[in-house]
Amino acid sequence: MNQPSGRPVFLGFPSASPAGRSILAGREVPPDFPRERFEFIDPDDPLHLISVDLTWLESTWSCRFGTPQCRGIDADLPVVGCCIHGAYLSDESDRDDLYNAVALMDPKFWQLRPADVDSYIAAADPTELEPWLEWDDDEEEPGLKTARVDGACIFANRADAETGPGCALHQWALATGRDIIGSKPEVCWQVPFSRVDAYEERADGTEILRTTIGEYDRRQWGGGGEDFDWWCTGSPDCHSPADAPPVWQSMKNELTALIGEAAYEVVATHCASRSPSAPHPATGAARNQASNL
Repeated sequence: MNQPSGRPVFLGFPSASPAGRSILAGREVPPDFPRERFEFIDPDDPLHLISVDLTWLESTWSCRFGTPQCRGIDADLPVVGCCIHGAYLSDESDRDDLYNAVALMDPKFWQLRPADVDSYIAAADPTELEPWLEWDDDEEEPGLKTARVDGACIFANRADAETGPGCALHQWALATGRDIIGSKPEVCWQVPFSRVDAYEERADGTEILRTTIGEYDRRQWGGGGEDFDWWCTGSPDCHSPADAPPVWQSMKNELTALIGEAAYEVVATHCASRSPSAPHPATGAARNQASNL
């Protein structure tokens, strides 16, 4: 990790935890490293400050779900990637988008499609819970989420699926030229972006909204992130070594949905005019591995 001789690497997690073991094994880089940020005022709102993590946006990460490079967050079920818990829906609009996707999706894309999906849609009874959803009865934060089947999300196709392993909704959207946004739950297309909104008061008493866009790393999951056997954003296997578009280009649609078109253009113009000065260590490791082959 290019640490000074004799200086221990700070793992960011207990060495005996799944996170610590994965970092020590070289499957991930430690989470704490210098990051470069870019702040600007939203062109559409003078009281909206946007801060983006350039180190993440200029990395060459890409999702490897459904490929051998994706180890999955549970070593006992790697084929389902990070789709162990089911996806929590953010609001009624998110729920409606998922309903429309299910209604339009060719069944061949969905290995675990419940037998009563067609009859449910035909009945059009809004008082009945969709057969692909379930309630999480968590006392602190109950919520509606995609159902789990055999230990993972109902939309997570396994290796023997007709269309191969991966997210059924994602596979369907790509195959039919649909935008990922609106074709799968909001939390699913947002990851691996982290968005945090917070109101703050300036010294002159003006209240502004600060939106921070960054990497959805283990810590974004709360305490449970430490227990994942592996996490992709810090894995060199999920960063391309060279000649690959950076995240700000490859995930243009997702970033635009998070901050708006005008703000995205500010980010794109800034990134296109510079050379990254604080490369993501996982991208650097991927390039080093490629050069040593």
